[in-house]
Amino acid sequence: MTDEDDPLGGASEDHHDAVTAVAVSPDGQFGATCARSGEIRMWELRHGWLNSYVGGLQDGPVESAAFIGDAKRPTLLTAGPSASLWTVTAESLEWRRLPWDGGRLLTPSDREAVLRQCGDLRWLGFFGPLYGSIKLDAPQALGRTGSGLIVVSDDGGRIGAWRRPSGEAYGDADLVWAFGGVPDAADQRLTRCCDRGRLVVSSRRGQVVVLDAETGATVTAFAPPARPTAIAAHPDRPLVVLGGRDGSLSWWDASSGHCLGRVQAHDGRVRALALATGTDLVMSVSQDGTAALWRLHGRRPVGRFAPRTPAGPRELTRVAGTPDGRRWLIGGRGGQVHVLHWSRHAGLVPRRVGRPSWVMDGGDVETQLDNIRHHWDDGPASLAAVRELASGDLDAAWHGPAADALEDLIVNGADPAGREAAVIALAQIDRDKATTALYRMFARHDGHGSAGRLLAYFTGEDEPTTDELIASLPEIGNFFGVLTSATLGERGAAVVPAVHAALRAFPFPTRQDVDDWFGDESTKYRLMSVLIRVGPAAAPTTPILLAVLEDEEIYRDTRHQAKVTLQSIGLPETVDTIAAEVRRRAELVVVGEADEADEDDEAEGLSMLLDVLVGMPAAALVASREIGPALEAVRRRFEDDDYEIRLAECIDEEMADWMIPTPPE
Repeated sequence: MTDEDDPLGGASEDHHDAVTAVAVSPDGQFGATCARSGEIRMWELRHGWLNSYVGGLQDGPVESAAFIGDAKRPTLLTAGPSASLWTVTAESLEWRRLPWDGGRLLTPSDREAVLRQCGDLRWLGFFGPLYGSIKLDAPQALGRTGSGLIVVSDDGGRIGAWRRPSGEAYGDADLVWAFGGVPDAADQRLTRCCDRGRLVVSSRRGQVVVLDAETGATVTAFAPPARPTAIAAHPDRPLVVLGGRDGSLSWWDASSGHCLGRVQAHDGRVRALALATGTDLVMSVSQDGTAALWRLHGRRPVGRFAPRTPAGPRELTRVAGTPDGRRWLIGGRGGQVHVLHWSRHAGLVPRRVGRPSWVMDGGDVETQLDNIRHHWDDGPASLAAVRELASGDLDAAWHGPAADALEDLIVNGADPAGREAAVIALAQIDRDKATTALYRMFARHDGHGSAGRLLAYFTGEDEPTTDELIASLPEIGNFFGVLTSATLGERGAAVVPAVHAALRAFPFPTRQDVDDWFGDESTKYRLMSVLIRVGPAAAPTTPILLAVLEDEEIYRDTRHQAKVTLQSIGLPETVDTIAAEVRRRAELVVVGEADEADEDDEAEGLSMLLDVLVGMPAAALVASREIGPALEAVRRRFEDDDYEIRLAECIDEEMADWMIPTPPE
């Protein structure tokens, strides 16, 4: 059946935006395709007919979809910016939104999911209560172990296994184990559980790691010949199928890491795989616009589908099938939807051949984003990918995924030129996200002159003087504020006198003029950001930093910045200055030289100074001449269960740990 035969209007083309998720009901009666616009379409798979469609109800791209519940009353769960339940009948598609912000689904066979609400991941059963909250950002994939743990991977390369809270009360789920993270992170959307939930398979940089699902211990690791771009894991066997960037397909024993076979399946990268779990069949779809059905370990496909379009092949990106492998639903980047049937005697037969109606401007954006995500450690490749992305007219639908990929490169990229190009590209898409990425980049990487070069690019001014940069701080927004303070920090110890003078010039704020007060606070914060980057050379500013730390009229974030700045200086002399003041205050209270109000103030200030010492480098604490007498004075002044005593114990532990010699290898 072709598009002209659709019973709902006879449109000659499919819907106009890329298919982002597909799902097939276990009985093979219905299939669902979800689009970047949030549109949902339901298909009757026996004949390939469009059964019903809904548009405009979702808030954005549908990221995942799965049929859940009773096969007699198919229920589709979709998730993205929002989550919805769809009840499917032969005549209609009934919809209700769930009270969640969106998230990712578990496997279609589960009756549970993990969705996001108020910034947390909420683990819930759709036919029962909430199970608990999972503290993890940006989930990329989810799975379930044999013992009932939930496995969640995130965009930083971390994987965690969580257990439901004990008892009936809702609460935080318990973290059982955690694994990995930057810098070995790769595409964690490829994380899967297999072998009855006993193994977790994760793609890392240059290899695939297999973990024990109950402990997180590494079982084995293997290096596929091409970077994986798609994965299918058998739920009941230790079997993994990988689709490669080079169009290859390979089968692996997940328990041993042995390769069981490899074929060149397509001319372009494999974009998606789906196992027919009740058989030995697996379907692959590719960037080259073709689909192929394989037997596990087979050398040749048992069926191949290559639709003809007037404009040439259009990339296929999503696939789902029935457990018996008889019906397959395929979606493409151009919005095309194909329905295929397979049987032993007839082979692979199309029931519906869709036509792509949307051609992306500016090239293959998702391929460009994929290149950005996977070339953090390859400077020329990351730079080329960013420049290719920035050279096109990026459609608004791609702004969110592009911003996420660029932010990852800015924070994790190994090459300064690639990071700088990503900052420039991200600032054109989302200036606020670019500001956040700059903070994270400068916190993680040495300057390499990036701040100065970026500031010159955005302002068009080369080599402004230190005084000019400091003078500009009160008048600029957050984006230029972080660039300007980082540029000053790159100049090192030479800027310390000017920054010190600027900090001393500010009167401590009165709240009579809110605008001026907030401007002063922002400027102080930025000046101290400079000193943090300078480090120990900022030691002459210690007195003014202590004054900022203890002034109650100053905004709490500014005072916290003073604490971080003192800790970044981190010299024994700095510890001496703070410890001597701690001792003075503790002894002042002990000998009764203060009234009750003064005593409370002194105690509060003393605990704040102790808190600064807790974050000092252990080497500086050990080298300090004043720290010992100061801690003794604290112990004499306070009771065993007081907060100050706990802080003193933390300082003692830091010094003790540092002084323990490392055993010889």
